[in-house]
Amino acid sequence: MTAEGFQPARLPANETNRLQSVKRSGLIGTDNKARFDLYTKLFRHIGQVPVSYTGLIDEARQYFLSENFQGCLTGATEVPRQETICQHALATTKPFIVNDMRVHPTFKDHPLVHDTPPWVFWAGFPLVTPEGYVLGTVCLVDFTPRTLDAAQVELLTGVAADMTLTIQLQTDHQETRAKNCEHLMASLQDQGVTTLATARAFLNLCMGLPVRHDSREALLSLGLAMLQDGALCLSDKGNSVKTGQGLGPSQYKQRAAPIHNEALLSSMLDMMTIEED
Repeated sequence: MTAEGFQPARLPANETNRLQSVKRSGLIGTDNKARFDLYTKLFRHIGQVPVSYTGLIDEARQYFLSENFQGCLTGATEVPRQETICQHALATTKPFIVNDMRVHPTFKDHPLVHDTPPWVFWAGFPLVTPEGYVLGTVCLVDFTPRTLDAAQVELLTGVAADMTLTIQLQTDHQETRAKNCEHLMASLQDQGVTTLATARAFLNLCMGLPVRHDSREALLSLGLAMLQDGALCLSDKGNSVKTGQGLGPSQYKQRAAPIHNEALLSSMLDMMTIEED
């Protein structure tokens, strides 16, 4: 796709901080389509359009988190920033709605307007952080002119805000886990753990997973584990490290719950543990 005649947008006034927020999300270049498909499906349903997509924009590209493109963008995962329509939505925290791009001075020369099928209607709803930085957009596309009523705009704005919150929570969760991991490794080093294998063995024991024989001996010699009825388990010292670093009591996993998906239950346990810190 080439964008001859289409002019790129000016950089937002907060571009430096905006880019830092985009990079902080850790989503550029990752495969998270299943997580964000719900939002684009909701957009299509509310807007009653054939195409919707969402993506983040860094200094070089727009990276798509979810899309159902038709035409020349089919299968695309990213496009150069200077060729995107969404770059023009970065300077505002309000929805950017274009009923007919064929007659819009900014977009009439964009190649997607002349593609098959042609992009005619476009609406971009910004993903706005609490600090006011626009990470990217969730967008609607139709191949004929159309409008959105006030109720649709309100609903779509709410969906975009919810997606932004999801990104923020995921970012905060990842950063908290990284900090917890750093603190844990420092604590284990204070207890004499000098190898990654021993640290991993300690974590496995905390989660009730198997521990290799050589690592068992290391944990026993450091006093982080003990044998109880022939089974390896955490010692008082090991339990102190575990709870002291916010790993959470193992009883949480044993609580009666209607959830049987172990991965989901473990994720919930992680969130519960972090909230206690």
